[in-house]
Amino acid sequence: MYVHIGEDAMVRMNDIVAIMDVQAADDSLIMEQFMKDNENGIVDLCQSACKSIVITDFKVYLSPLSSATLKKRAEKMSRPFGRK
Repeated sequence: MYVHIGEDAMVRMNDIVAIMDVQAADDSLIMEQFMKDNENGIVDLCQSACKSIVITDFKVYLSPLSSATLKKRAEKMSRPFGRK
């Protein structure tokens, strides 16, 4: 299954390692270093303000969608069909 993470980007659910709120990441020295170390693999999907960071096995995405919205989408896609 795929999750739409903003703009025209979709990622496979199995490739997602973490979804983080940008505000929480801004306060973390570890995340700051992680972003510096992976700056070549960062895909910025935000035309204005970024709300979340989606870390996958292959790339790091800056998403305009909130981490709560992305979590809901991922949970919805992981449910068996016919269940709410």
